[in-house]
Amino acid sequence: MQSGFVANLFDSCVYSKKIGSDYVLVCLYVDNILILGTNLLLVNETTKLLSLIFEMKDMGEVDVILGIKIRKTNTGFSLCQSHYIEKMLKKFNHFDVTPIRTPYDPNIHLRKNKGPSASQTEYAKIIGSEMFLMNFTHPNIAHVVSRLSRYTHNPSQEHWDALLRLLQYLTGTIDWCLHFNKFPIIKGIL
Repeated sequence: MQSGFVANLFDSCVYSKKIGSDYVLVCLYVDNILILGTNLLLVNETTKLLSLIFEMKDMGEVDVILGIKIRKTNTGFSLCQSHYIEKMLKKFNHFDVTPIRTPYDPNIHLRKNKGPSASQTEYAKIIGSEMFLMNFTHPNIAHVVSRLSRYTHNPSQEHWDALLRLLQYLTGTIDWCLHFNKFPIIKGIL
């Protein structure tokens, strides 16, 4: 990227630029661009610069990007996928199930299925949907999704029961969000 922006070392789709004590970040994902910064003037200048290079439409302040709702709060902002979870639960006919408090029963010891597969395609679709959640706003299900995904090629009824338990857990945590709070900058630390 041009004009003094530097690619992030860990994600080549994130660029940053420091001007004095202000920062501008540009995050790219296919045809989505999120521009944010500590100074609105710099954000607007960056938008103008990019519109000279790319055909783009300024959608204003971000509300939803990549299926993630972004909400401003008094103390920072939150990322939420409640609408995605609701859509997923309805798609897989588990919206009106009784919620439970834990995503996995530790007394269950899953093993490789040596018998016939129980709805392998549907199992794989649900696992994929849960991976999307796990990667963005629900790291709390990462361990369970990782365990259950090991059996995607040949799930048994026991694997299905564990997967359905996870859907019940998501029913009860549908409104959970990741919250990022502002913190005061302490001089001398940065």
